[in-house]
Amino acid sequence: MSTISEIIDRKGGLVLSVDHNDSVFDAISLMAEVNVGAVLVKKRNTISGIFTERDYLQKIALASRSSKETPVHEVMSTPVITASPHDSIQTCMETMTRCRCRHLPVVDGEELLGIVSIGDLVKDVISDQQSTIEQLQNYIRG
Repeated sequence: MSTISEIIDRKGGLVLSVDHNDSVFDAISLMAEVNVGAVLVKKRNTISGIFTERDYLQKIALASRSSKETPVHEVMSTPVITASPHDSIQTCMETMTRCRCRHLPVVDGEELLGIVSIGDLVKDVISDQQSTIEQLQNYIRG
């Protein structure tokens, strides 16, 4: 099984972010344009929160708030739960289950390396399992 740093190396370190004063509409427009489920929220180049599809549904749509008039910092999730590049897939899956989140920014000290989603982790687990199955099939065949 891979480490988180290996997943970041494969998928790239691009992390989308919005300024904490940007509107929710700006955030969801960016998310839709790139087809992702979360963006980091930054204030003066520091991560101040994360805004996700769940935040939009619970704090904007169901609360009948205006996405064009609401600044993203009012509805973002904080604190941001992160992963280390040395964490295992298992550790990150346990963290996501415990915190009920689907995205983990990957940080090394103060450096933001990327972000992983539950989909990234599941994809790696499936790949690892498929490899194990193929090895066992080859062993059985002799």
